[in-house]
Amino acid sequence: MFQRRLTWFSILLCSVALGIIARLVQIQVVQAAEYERLAERILTRRPEYVPAPRGTVFDHAGRPLLTDVPTADICIHYGALTQRDTYLREVARALRKRGDYPADAELHDIRADLHAQIDEMWWRLAGLTGVPQPELLERAARVVARVERWRAATRQEVIREENQLLAVVEDVGNEVAVAVRLELGHRPWLRVVPSSRRVADRADALVHVLGRLGAASPELLAADPLRGDELRGLRPGDRCGVSGVERLAETSLRGKRGRVTLDYTWQPLERTEPVRGRDVHLTIDLDLQEFVLGLLEEAVLERPEMERAGAAAAVVDVATREVRALVSYPVYSYARFPEEYEQLRRDARRLPLLSRAVQAQYPPGSICKAITLVGGLSDGVVTPATRFHCTGHLLPDQPDRFRCWIYNQYDGITHDMADNPAGQDGESAVRNSCNIYFFQVGQKLGPQPLCEWFSRFGLGRTTGMGLIEETSGIVPDEAWMLRVAGRRHQNADAWNFSIGQGEVTITPIQAAGVVAAIASGQWAPLRLAYDDTGHACGAPPTPPTTFDESALRVLRRGMWRVVNEYGGTAYKYARLAAPGYEFCGKTGSAQTPPRPVAYRYTFEWPGGRRASAVAFVEEDALAQVVDPGDETPRCVGRHTVERYPNLDEGERLPAHAWFIGYTQPSATPRGERPSDKVFAIAVLVEFGGSGGSVAGPVAKRIAEYLLRGPETRNQESGLKDEG
Repeated sequence: MFQRRLTWFSILLCSVALGIIARLVQIQVVQAAEYERLAERILTRRPEYVPAPRGTVFDHAGRPLLTDVPTADICIHYGALTQRDTYLREVARALRKRGDYPADAELHDIRADLHAQIDEMWWRLAGLTGVPQPELLERAARVVARVERWRAATRQEVIREENQLLAVVEDVGNEVAVAVRLELGHRPWLRVVPSSRRVADRADALVHVLGRLGAASPELLAADPLRGDELRGLRPGDRCGVSGVERLAETSLRGKRGRVTLDYTWQPLERTEPVRGRDVHLTIDLDLQEFVLGLLEEAVLERPEMERAGAAAAVVDVATREVRALVSYPVYSYARFPEEYEQLRRDARRLPLLSRAVQAQYPPGSICKAITLVGGLSDGVVTPATRFHCTGHLLPDQPDRFRCWIYNQYDGITHDMADNPAGQDGESAVRNSCNIYFFQVGQKLGPQPLCEWFSRFGLGRTTGMGLIEETSGIVPDEAWMLRVAGRRHQNADAWNFSIGQGEVTITPIQAAGVVAAIASGQWAPLRLAYDDTGHACGAPPTPPTTFDESALRVLRRGMWRVVNEYGGTAYKYARLAAPGYEFCGKTGSAQTPPRPVAYRYTFEWPGGRRASAVAFVEEDALAQVVDPGDETPRCVGRHTVERYPNLDEGERLPAHAWFIGYTQPSATPRGERPSDKVFAIAVLVEFGGSGGSVAGPVAKRIAEYLLRGPETRNQESGLKDEG
């Protein structure tokens, strides 16, 4: 019995052994080629990506403003940059398998040779590119440090960038790219990758609008709407739009990157070509933009030396709400920005980096009276026939407070004495910009309803263009006052708000939106850019806010008189010389504190020691108090020590000069809604004083340029260029 069981067990063992042997023969002989292919597929490298050119940005007339031109980047694998042993061992195996080294060569001997080749590569690369070897090594170190930062930020042991080629020399020309490919292209850790360079044409006038490209920050990566898309989503190290239109239209301008999959021996298995990004068309007319910039420069340089700062203007096509010009002065060189950046951000007086047209917040001054009047008429606290006497000051027992501008300027004269003894109605109050009339309307409305009317006209929110730089301004409603000022509204708030003083602020582009609302009868969002499918960049469309047409008629008639009737605040300065068209407008002079240009920073060390220094930017002050190798203190205080313009004791506050207006055909009935070539224009000159005499002429010349034919515009541009 036992012998029989042993026999069966032996047969079973032999059967299993024969089965195993047969399977091994099948795997190693019969199916050897198939499994070798499978092994190669398993050892296929991770895909490498080829950047896609960005779309072109055009102006309204189809002129290219920003274009990508073909170029190349010299990329080196992270493993070679760090000479990581695991990477070099992998390369050694692959090269030996490919036949670059004898089959019996030892891996450690191959790795030693690879170390020498990488060291040699740097001086050969320096000779081919013209970049000194120390600088190449410094760039490589920066790339490695950047990857280390990404790894620390993601808290992962290994990130994908450690297994990729990374750009060390960017933007090389075709001749250099070909030379590097021929001499060093056989090195598996180096590749010349097709890339592109952003080229700008006539960009300086639009430098604040066009914006910049920069590295994709962790915040941009997290907020990317295409996150998760392998070929379109942002990846660490990518360049993307970080400001202006480049940021606004990023998902349109960004293309679809290409992908190359390599096998274990670096031979391409699969290739997907990159797809260029979509083009974007601005609503801005470049010729108009440059013309307006020249006007603003003239207006600023005509100011006394100690009152020169900046200016801004915005032009909107009322029918379409498309922005035709969005100008901030001063500008800076688009091409020289990288090397001039530190100097630009330290220019405390001119603030050239500030996009004034959308970013700077100013007290609106008397241009806000237009909203006050519409609010008062619409809410029924006044009628078109309601009159208030201009007594020169609002409070009988306090003649030095809440005064009318004419009373200040002409030694006790009032608008009743100069214009109409019967008092000021809405039309004449707009024509004369009578503070006393609007104090009374504001008092009847109250501060909170006034703020609600400001909001209806687009204040306190962005215009819908979508620029990241755009600020919302301030509508100081009761919630804002409690949160920021720590108090409720008072009677004086209504008086201040009614004439655009106090806490209320506005941007020049918001002011242009207000004018467009007055001319058309409704507030609607503005548009700056469209992609090539016709989709508008920016905020989703919102329903327009419609206003009482009877109230607007009163305001429009008053604005017509401001410019076209003798005695109006802009009669001498803004009447058009364009046959068949008129200008309706409102002047404003908004008092404002001088701008801080230097601060005293106080720093404290952990031990309690303190030191102070005066500078505009904090790091300049820090450099004055910290010795090399010293521990970095923290800033515990900042106080203004110098302002611009500098005022003598008792001197009145300076004022920004405003003008807002819209064009209309002369045949338009007085006060009615205009049509045909209706443009809304807003102009601001910082510390310019009189809105009528300083900002008014600029707005007039803009309007005349818009209303003339192309031939006349070209003649004017040519004369300007010759001058």
